[in-house]
Amino acid sequence: MAEGSKIKMRALVVGPISTNCYLILNTETNEIILIDPGDESDRLIYACESAGGKPAAILLTHGHMDHILAIQDIRHEYPDVKVYASEKEKPLLTDPSLNAGLGHLDYTIEPDVLLKDGEEIEVCGLTFRVLLTPGHTAGSVCYYLPDVKVLFAGDTLFRGSYGRTDFPTGSQSAMIKSIQYLTTFLPGEVNVLPGHGPATTIAAEKIMNPALT
Repeated sequence: MAEGSKIKMRALVVGPISTNCYLILNTETNEIILIDPGDESDRLIYACESAGGKPAAILLTHGHMDHILAIQDIRHEYPDVKVYASEKEKPLLTDPSLNAGLGHLDYTIEPDVLLKDGEEIEVCGLTFRVLLTPGHTAGSVCYYLPDVKVLFAGDTLFRGSYGRTDFPTGSQSAMIKSIQYLTTFLPGEVNVLPGHGPATTIAAEKIMNPALT
């Protein structure tokens, strides 16, 4: 786990297309936030127990199947856990014809808390800023944790790349604007933790991301 003040973080790669799920533990409250629990619910629950905490919240960067498949099992194990998502992503989360591929699965999620662009939320004693970054989907968001200068970017910003824009509600022009916004708004030293692949930084993406060339 990476550490910063009262925060411990761990990345777990789950599912058939290697989705990054992030486990964030507040060591003062022993509450856990899961970001994009996309699959392998038993493994994620075991990781939470091993960390000595209890899941209290799930933050979704977007509603595609590979980022949400473990939620129902986690909710069953921890009935009090709350699911947070952008208000603009609810149509996709609740419609299996929109939440991307794997069409044989009729899987939907009803979020507990709907978020607005620019909103600051306190979750498990930690403060996140919600940044609406459409492109991969219309309601894609990134979560910025300023205390440790970390951005959870979902499928918006990858190392030297960005998420696909050809799924329902996606937009190439919106994606480019979103990446331009992130690399202008955030300091260069911010660490970017994406939905797939290795971590990067805002400074690195200013140099090598094809959306900015």
